[in-house]
Amino acid sequence: MWWQKKLLISFFIIATNASFFYGEPCSPRNTAYLYINTWNIPDDATRCVDITGYRDHSRKDFHHAFFKLVAEANTLYGDHMNLTIFPVTLVHLLPLVETVDFSGNLIKKIPPRANIWAPRLAKLLLRENLLQMTKKRPFIQSDTLQTLMLSNNKITKIYPITFTKLPALEVLYLDGNNIKNIYPTTFLPLKILKYLHLGDNAIEKFPPKEKMPPKLMQYIQKKQRILNPKMIQQKTNITQDSLRRNRRRNLKVL
Repeated sequence: MWWQKKLLISFFIIATNASFFYGEPCSPRNTAYLYINTWNIPDDATRCVDITGYRDHSRKDFHHAFFKLVAEANTLYGDHMNLTIFPVTLVHLLPLVETVDFSGNLIKKIPPRANIWAPRLAKLLLRENLLQMTKKRPFIQSDTLQTLMLSNNKITKIYPITFTKLPALEVLYLDGNNIKNIYPTTFLPLKILKYLHLGDNAIEKFPPKEKMPPKLMQYIQKKQRILNPKMIQQKTNITQDSLRRNRRRNLKVL
C-alpha cells in the first residue's frame, strides 16, 4: 500500500537523522570535548568529538595531540562556532568519521573532494550557513554520503552538475533557501534518493515526476513563498556585518 511506503520512509528519515536532532548516539560517556586550553576525554571508548568550545585558536600542535587520542571517533560536532571557513584539516584528523555537523556557522563553501578528507562520510549537516552553489563543479564528491542537510542557507540556484557525484545519497534537505528555478534533470543523478525536502523556497515550477529519481518516496514541495528583494538585501547586509565581526574569530586551521 502507498501509505505503508510513506510510513516506512518517514520512519527511515527520523531514524537516519536522530543523531542530528537529539544528540544520539553521542552522550557525555562517549564524547570527547576540545576547549581552548584543555580537553576532556571519556573513560569509555570515544565515539563522538565536540569542538564547539575550541574557538579563537590555531595551535596546531595542541589540537593534533587531541585528535590522536580520539582517532576512533566517528562523529564530529562543530556547530555554532562562527566559522567562516570549513575546517577540513580537523575533519581529516578523524579517519573514521561518518557524521559531521557544522550547522549554524558562516561557511560559504566547502572543499568538494570529500572522498579525500572524509572517505567514510555518511551524514553531513550544514544547515544555517551561507552556502551557495556554483555551476562550474559539483557541490561535493562522495561515494559514501547518504544524508545531506543544506536547510536555511543562501542557495538561490541548483545546477545540473550540483549533485552528480553523490551515488549513495538517500536523504537531501534543501528547505528554507531562496531557490526559484530548478533544472528539470537536476536530481536524476541521485539514483537511490528516497527523501527530498524543497519546502520554504520560492520555486515556481518543480521538475516533473518522470524526471525524478525512481526510488524517491517522499517529495516535499509545500509552502513556497514569493521572494522580497528588500528582505534579501537586508539579510545580506546583516550577513556581511557578521562576517566582518567574526573575521578574527575564525578557526584558521587549514
